[in-house]
Amino acid sequence: MSVKKLVYGIYPKSNELRLEIGRWERGIIPDSVLSEKIDDEKYRFYDAVKDIYYTDPLYNWYDIFRPISMIINGITLGPLTRFLETNTFYRIPEISGINDLNIDPDKFQKIDENPPLPLYLKYGNNFYAFLPSPYSFYHMSKTSMDYTDFNKRLLNVYSKILDKFSVKNAVFFEPLYYKNDAFIDLSDFAKYNVILITSGNTSKLEIKGHLESIAVKPSEIDYIVDYCSYPGLNIVSGDNTKIDDVKKIRDEISKYSDVLLTHNTYMDFLPRIIADKKVNLILEA
Repeated sequence: MSVKKLVYGIYPKSNELRLEIGRWERGIIPDSVLSEKIDDEKYRFYDAVKDIYYTDPLYNWYDIFRPISMIINGITLGPLTRFLETNTFYRIPEISGINDLNIDPDKFQKIDENPPLPLYLKYGNNFYAFLPSPYSFYHMSKTSMDYTDFNKRLLNVYSKILDKFSVKNAVFFEPLYYKNDAFIDLSDFAKYNVILITSGNTSKLEIKGHLESIAVKPSEIDYIVDYCSYPGLNIVSGDNTKIDDVKKIRDEISKYSDVLLTHNTYMDFLPRIIADKKVNLILEA
């Protein structure tokens, strides 16, 4: 039995880092000082998860779309919009087209209304680049683009981002439930290993191309096994403070000879102390 484990997405900041970001927002400390403090905290995160798959903790991302939107020609930031049914908000991307990168994502650089780049602090062999899935990016934005064209153009930009960081592994995060028109076409993205984190209704998703893994609820495994190298289970909760039952998790993953264990959404909605406990649970399961 082979159990792979993944921690991904925006991770809760320490109180110390939150205070430093507040100081930066008020102009008390410069961009370079904030960037150093963010990097220091990222290295501590990396050290905790270095033995499993992980993404950058994205301490310099205000939401999952904003820094990506700000480095692509043809996308501007719209008004603050509620993020699904949560008490958090994101700046809705307003998309006239997707033309190319207008900023190098791998360099230290100031950008408006967001802590400075780079997008990620790449570290270690188990690193995966975090990116919002094209389906959710499209449907959570304001655009008149055709989705098929959007999917193709966005993935072309994503390939340039990954190549800038010399990364072949990526996590695509899907916060939306799928509807009848859902599809993702990875036919031209075959050189990258993609783990897709889904939120539900996977039977509605049409997939073109092959993925490394697709993380689903246990009840949806049958819908995805033909489209990935091994199934994923997103059975650790990232959206409530209850600590999951490690025995139940072990019983569930024991049903598979090769499986990925991960959480159902990123953990920035949780207090840091709870998120740390859930990561330790994933490490121990």
